[in-house]
Amino acid sequence: MSQQAGNGQGADLGVCVTGVGAEIPPEIVTTAEVEERVGLARFGFEAGWLERITGVRERRYAAPDVDPSDLAAAAGRKALAHAGLDPQAIDVVLFCGITRNFIEPATCNAVADALGAHHARVFDITNACNGFIDGIDVADSLIRTGKARRVLVTTGERASISINWSPRTTDELIRSVAGLAVGDGGGAVVVEPSSDPGRGLLEREYRSAPRHWRLAIGGRFRPTTQACEICGSTVDLRFLCDGHRLFEIGFELMPPTMAAVMERTRWSYDELDLVLCHEASKRFVTTGMEQMGNTPHCGPRIWSTVERFGNTSTVSLPLQLSEAHAAGALVPGAKILALGGSSGISMAALTMVW
Repeated sequence: MSQQAGNGQGADLGVCVTGVGAEIPPEIVTTAEVEERVGLARFGFEAGWLERITGVRERRYAAPDVDPSDLAAAAGRKALAHAGLDPQAIDVVLFCGITRNFIEPATCNAVADALGAHHARVFDITNACNGFIDGIDVADSLIRTGKARRVLVTTGERASISINWSPRTTDELIRSVAGLAVGDGGGAVVVEPSSDPGRGLLEREYRSAPRHWRLAIGGRFRPTTQACEICGSTVDLRFLCDGHRLFEIGFELMPPTMAAVMERTRWSYDELDLVLCHEASKRFVTTGMEQMGNTPHCGPRIWSTVERFGNTSTVSLPLQLSEAHAAGALVPGAKILALGGSSGISMAALTMVW
């Protein structure tokens, strides 16, 4: 399935990102430590195997008492400070993380409360690792239709709670590898109207193949007849996936998604100043770029964080934006392509002018 989303209604109104923020926990965990904890040697794998196949050297884990909303709120404060806004100026607070504080209420309530945005509309958006791009798109739609003026899009990931630390077989270990690459963090952006419709958010492209949802499942509710024999829980938090097949389908969807949004934006790949890409692993991005022979200039423009922070899920894009801003790469007029891929499977591409 393919879905396009351009300027549409409200095309005379520009919508842009005015503030970015990210929150990274202080605890650094190396891949060597992860290999030792999971007992990689007992399955016959040599030390360093996990780093070689994922490209992840280290990641951050949040402290046990830190909630996803804490990470999202910390990032939100930084984004608001960057935009020069008081929390009371925000009309809508969105939370787009995979992990959350609770099933009910929406986690964004805890985020908005922590920020002091007590008059904002609040709701969560869930779409695996594509949730943040969806959040930006929803914010754009709310502003263009006059339902909001300023939207704070947030996320907070405690993905480390989903790691399967005790695989029983080699097959289960392989299905657990993607989880061994995850890291925790928070991210946020402020989205506001712009007086210049030539700047800000431009075109979007979405494609999905939902029949492949079984390839990757993180956390599931088991039937009561399959409750844990020890604790009685019906919740299985482990993230398990068929990484090879997931990547295979992802590589089928990414090139046309990327090409379509670039064509509608009327940009060539040479014109791009920055490429933001959700990185499930370093291998996913490098292999993808190798397969997309028509995009040789994208690789050097990718702002990569996966080697240092692991797969941060929905935090990838705001983290990359935050780092790019701190490094002075987000100069006015910079042409940016943002790409997202998620289990499900869905792909998203977005263009913007900073």
